[in-house]
Amino acid sequence: MEENVKEDAGKEEDSRKAKNLTFGQIAIANKFATPEQVLEAVLIQKKMKQMGLVPKKIGEIMVEKGYMTQVQADNIFRIQGREGGHKQIEGYRLISKLGEGSMGAVFQAKQLSMDRIVAIKVLSPRLQRNQKFVERFMREARAVAKLNHINIISGIDVGESNGISYFAMEYVNGPTLMSILKRGGAIDEKRALNIAVQVARALEHACKHGLVHRDIKPDNIMISKDGTAKLCDLGLAREAGEGGSATTEHGASIGTPNYISPEQARGDPDIDIRSDIYSLGATLFHMVTGRSPYSGSAAVVMTKHISEEPPDASEINHEVSSEASALIKTMMAKDRKGRYQNPTVLIEDMELIIKGKPMRGPGVKGNESAVMAKIEEEEYAEPEILVEPLGEGEEEGGEEEGEEGEGGDSKSSHPKRKHRRRGRRIRRRR
Repeated sequence: MEENVKEDAGKEEDSRKAKNLTFGQIAIANKFATPEQVLEAVLIQKKMKQMGLVPKKIGEIMVEKGYMTQVQADNIFRIQGREGGHKQIEGYRLISKLGEGSMGAVFQAKQLSMDRIVAIKVLSPRLQRNQKFVERFMREARAVAKLNHINIISGIDVGESNGISYFAMEYVNGPTLMSILKRGGAIDEKRALNIAVQVARALEHACKHGLVHRDIKPDNIMISKDGTAKLCDLGLAREAGEGGSATTEHGASIGTPNYISPEQARGDPDIDIRSDIYSLGATLFHMVTGRSPYSGSAAVVMTKHISEEPPDASEINHEVSSEASALIKTMMAKDRKGRYQNPTVLIEDMELIIKGKPMRGPGVKGNESAVMAKIEEEEYAEPEILVEPLGEGEEEGGEEEGEEGEGGDSKSSHPKRKHRRRGRRIRRRR
């Protein structure tokens, strides 16, 4: 009971500190703005969210309105940083930092309203003023909101608190695929294929919703304790056919060099799901060999992705089957027309290899694979028996090839024996 009281008191204290460190509260406390001006800015921000727009920061709105100067807004940001306001997300209690990247950090946190553990991605304060980075951050949240699949990290909440953009998502209690590879090197082919096929199912779901991930790599694949693979980080995701270059404003290609597709490395604008299939192939190569397909500087590696055929995985690791090696080569074909054209057919071939059966290759499209499977089944079925009427001059019950003839030798067990029945000749055909 006493522990519960202490925990509740701790929550109230966290909540009080968070409220006192909001941009608006600091502005009012320092007499930079009136409560009415702060409320107006808050309502404008709320309206932008309701309209589906990327909301401006409270400070940005207040500076534009002339309610405070940019110097005053910068002072508030410094106060938040000094007092830890940049780590206070309203409605959440941050527990520990899970990782940090170029765009910000990811924290393990508790969502206070639902009393559950979540992961929160926080945009770096230095990027908050760059609208392009804010838009990319919000784009990930919108992309995740469209998707609902067991192999894709699910989104929970997105917003802005204390001048910082945040995105709350499902917490996965497990490592990234990259950390597994760094720790243990190459993994067993069957396990690698089981991970890859789960990611392919995630891509299939994204493809059905018109999304291309554009940054498939081991760092963006989480593995839960029960072995479920979860695709994350959709910050680069775009709708298929959506305008926009595959390069940054400085001309740098979007994607990760070790796993980037040739078309992304070139900066082609028309990136589709086949680019993700290539990157998944490079990721599968890393899983079964313990190394990425190419080595060298980022520029050298990207050039190799464009012009150099990938090594044979089975030559690097002799335990890799020829089927898995061929699958990877097909996924990583330089010309995307030579790759699997959609995740569905790729999934079917992966599942066939896992079962120890020959794969069908990328030429089969969509539902055609099911038809091909039926044809194959019929071809290996029992021979068809065709019934023909007797020809002129043939008598019912007479001797036929395969029946007992001179010498009394019986050939009734011969598979090519022809039968006679009720005045008709019966033959087999495959």
